[in-house]
Amino acid sequence: MTNAVTRGTAWAVMLVVAAVARLVFAGAVVGLDAPLKGDEADYHAIAVNVLHGDGFASGDGFATARRPPAYPIFLASVYAVAGESPRAGRVVQALLGVAVVALTGLVARRFFGSTVAFLAAALAALNPFLIFISGYLLTENLYLLCLLGALLVAHAPRGWTSSRTRAVLAGILLGVATLARPTGLPMFEWMVAMVLLLAESSWRMRIARAALAVAAFALVLMPWYARNASVVGGWVLTTHGGITFLQGNNERVAQEPGWRGGAAPLDVLPRIDELSKMDELARDRLAWELGRTYLRTHPGDVPRLVLWKMVRYWRLKSDMGLSGIRSGWWFNKDSALGRFAANVDVGFVYAVVVLPLFVLGLVITRRRWRELSLLYGVLIVHTAVAAVFYGSLRSRIPIEPVMCMFAASAAFVLARRFTRPLRASPTTNM
Repeated sequence: MTNAVTRGTAWAVMLVVAAVARLVFAGAVVGLDAPLKGDEADYHAIAVNVLHGDGFASGDGFATARRPPAYPIFLASVYAVAGESPRAGRVVQALLGVAVVALTGLVARRFFGSTVAFLAAALAALNPFLIFISGYLLTENLYLLCLLGALLVAHAPRGWTSSRTRAVLAGILLGVATLARPTGLPMFEWMVAMVLLLAESSWRMRIARAALAVAAFALVLMPWYARNASVVGGWVLTTHGGITFLQGNNERVAQEPGWRGGAAPLDVLPRIDELSKMDELARDRLAWELGRTYLRTHPGDVPRLVLWKMVRYWRLKSDMGLSGIRSGWWFNKDSALGRFAANVDVGFVYAVVVLPLFVLGLVITRRRWRELSLLYGVLIVHTAVAAVFYGSLRSRIPIEPVMCMFAASAAFVLARRFTRPLRASPTTNM
């Protein structure tokens, strides 16, 4: 009983630390009333239009499919309760971040046991990148809640085949994840493939459960696809993927050292004047074609582009070019903590410790590859997406909870190995 109370207290303290870190970052480093930046403005404008009954429309009032709907709808529900205030949105973002920490621990418990679960959650609580994303009106926390929820339901490939409910829930959660961030789609495909290939049940059972998950997934996505077919003229998940692809795959991004591996600014993209005058669907299709044409006609650039993207994606140092948590304009310079965050690379300090542990954790657990294949999928899918589009620390954020799990498993093994001789040695009376 005492041990259970102690563990419960430790978890409560850790979650309080996670909440304080996120709320302080959102309030003091970013500023709860800070002007909306980058993608935030888009999500806020769409959420306000949804709240007012004006449909899924951008700030100019025109219907859009540029952003998937889950996060703007979620944000609109926050505004319905607390008013159209980014301040309320940022507070809720911080609370979502705490939920991500808790789910990281729950998923880690399923795969690695209770001690590793606490260590993984503690690493997630202090993860600078997860803290960073909790201070902005961005999609990652909602996406992570759905993705980690699907992992919790599935546990391992065999989890989907253990009950119809698990299969349906996994499909629904990954469907909502996809409506938050399009990377949910390849994640769902990976999970279905792992179930079909690795689940410890008959082929008939595997196919039946996978079909249930696919049906649930499709039902979640179908209204959005049908809406886009009617409103923007195509059965698409988003009309923003083409521009993103082109930003990471063009001649200028290969030539400019500061942009390599990242995204070139919109104003330097090929045929940008033409693209800017098109409707969303036509612009998306042309951007995809321009990016593919560049790769097809410059095959020698492809290996270098991928290498640069991976260097940027897996880097230790936060500040690099157009991305990174130290981008000075993100932070409130009127705050002492804001100035500190802009000048001290906390992400580097964290990564130097955790990334080697993460790699060691992958090595130590390699014999459990079948059981851990769903976790591998999170790492592989999101890294592959970065290799196709562009590398950034923000695009790496969805894998940070899984990295924490493997790093915690390595820390646990190392702790046992180094403390075992001390426990085995005889004590000496003084």
